[in-house]
Amino acid sequence: MSLTGLSDRELRLMIEAERRQGVPILSDNQRGYWLSDDPAEIKKFSRSMRRRAAEIRLTAMHVERAIENGETN
Repeated sequence: MSLTGLSDRELRLMIEAERRQGVPILSDNQRGYWLSDDPAEIKKFSRSMRRRAAEIRLTAMHVERAIENGETN
């Protein structure tokens, strides 16, 4: 952010747009964002993203089920 002058939100949207064009911009909590040309590293990142998506989907399903069953406050 300090290098670009962009807000966190603007920068994340730009990174996502590039990723959707196939640019291998990887990220993690320790290193932040980086470009990679290592197929093994890219596959590891992709697997991690898929696991995160599955966990988010599972959580959403349980929350929705709780609403349907009248289990909310």
